[in-house]
Amino acid sequence: MLSTLEIEEYEMSVNSFKDRYYRPDEIATLLRVDRSTVYRMIRNIGDPLPAVRINDKGPLRVHGKDINKYLESHKVRPEYE
Repeated sequence: MLSTLEIEEYEMSVNSFKDRYYRPDEIATLLRVDRSTVYRMIRNIGDPLPAVRINDKGPLRVHGKDINKYLESHKVRPEYE
C-alpha cells in the first residue's frame, strides 16, 4: 500500500515528462522501475509504449507526451488494489 507521500511523488513523476524525447534508462529512473520493464512496455504487442529510432541502428527514444498518455491510460484506481 502506497503512502500519501509516495502517491504524490508518483503523480509528480508521471506529470514530469516534458515535450522532448527520453531514453529508456531515463524513463526507468523517473518511474523507479528497472530498464527492462521499460523495454517490455515498448515491446508489448497489445498496447505498446510508442518508441522511435533516430536512425536504423540508433537507440530507442520515447516522446514525453507519449509517456504521459501511456501512463494515464494505464492508471489503476487504488480501491482495486
